[in-house]
Amino acid sequence: MRPARYDDVRAFCRVDGWSRAADAPGRVTRKHEVWAQALADGTSLRCVISKGRGEYSPQMMCWIIKHELRTTEQQFWAAVRDGAAPARPQAQPARPQRELLPLSLVRALQAAGHTPGDLRGLTLEAAKRLLKPE
Repeated sequence: MRPARYDDVRAFCRVDGWSRAADAPGRVTRKHEVWAQALADGTSLRCVISKGRGEYSPQMMCWIIKHELRTTEQQFWAAVRDGAAPARPQAQPARPQRELLPLSLVRALQAAGHTPGDLRGLTLEAAKRLLKPE
């Protein structure tokens, strides 16, 4: 891991869509900036960047990339050099609601010899048809 300047981490945060979090209420912090991002999967990320023009050691930069930015070194440098934001997890689509059968209908179907496996996934109309004599 090569060292990175504080400005490199700040540039990554801008490219990746992070926002600058407010400093502690009622006081100004002079040593650090706090950046935050909420991912689509509900994860909240925070990164603390030292103010100034220095650089992080390779060990510290490795920790920042892995734990605060949650990306890879390749994605980090691609964002800093090329402006290519890393791929982040997308929100999972909501599972469709299944139609629930009334308990009285389920009991009637079970009394008629149907197993719970037979009833799984049935619509209300299909379950009623099972009870009608043919």
